[in-house]
Amino acid sequence: MNNYRPTDLSSADLKSLAKGQLFGNYGAVVGIYLIHLVCTLPLNFIISPFSRISPALYYLAFLLVNTFTGLFLAGEALVYLKIACHEPPSVGDLFYYFHGPYAEKGSKVIRIQLIVSAISVVCTIPYEYVGRLLTHSMQSVDPSALSNGKLPFHPVLFLLYAVFLVAGCSIQVLVRILLSQIFYLMLDFPDYPASQLLHLAPRLIKGHKARFFYIMLSFVPLLLLGIFSCGIGYLWLYPYLQTTYANFYLNLMKKQGSVQASS
Repeated sequence: MNNYRPTDLSSADLKSLAKGQLFGNYGAVVGIYLIHLVCTLPLNFIISPFSRISPALYYLAFLLVNTFTGLFLAGEALVYLKIACHEPPSVGDLFYYFHGPYAEKGSKVIRIQLIVSAISVVCTIPYEYVGRLLTHSMQSVDPSALSNGKLPFHPVLFLLYAVFLVAGCSIQVLVRILLSQIFYLMLDFPDYPASQLLHLAPRLIKGHKARFFYIMLSFVPLLLLGIFSCGIGYLWLYPYLQTTYANFYLNLMKKQGSVQASS
């Protein structure tokens, strides 16, 4: 029997690993991140006007763009998994599912990302729809009625908006956590179909969801600082965050391997 049990690395431990692994690689990962932004950000600006023309058209465009973006997210998983394994990344890793013998696996990424994007759309539609109704009700309030103590918004609509917003965001965060390891798993198990990966990812993180959520929260102060730096800080922060996540995956897999070896 193998008595070795890898411990759950803390957020601080994972971040410390990430800092050491990124040393000497920042030039490469910043360049890769910028290429990712150049390839995807214009698409978000293109679909933005659709929200004022037709909500249905906007959600369709949002679904397509986010599904396409999954190809880059899957490629980034390779970039940061390489760094976590002390291997040099390359720009070609970002386009891993676009070329060569791996292009056919891109369809698997598309199927997975389409499901994730569809869940996001379904969670977003209720509170955005009620939000529009709430905004319209606020704009139609007679200013003279406010002096009589009337609320500047419809209380039922406001309550519905708050409920849908909290519920929708909570579901999206939960789905993100449950499927957070799926692109790493795809790299380690390239022959697994999308359906099996969608089943395996939640099983892998079972019992570790709270730990991953805490790691996500621990980056919030840095993300806020990144906003105040006009986004420049994200050139350092984004690779740091993604390398930490890749180390979290490796820690999960080591624990999973030790359990199987001792069983």
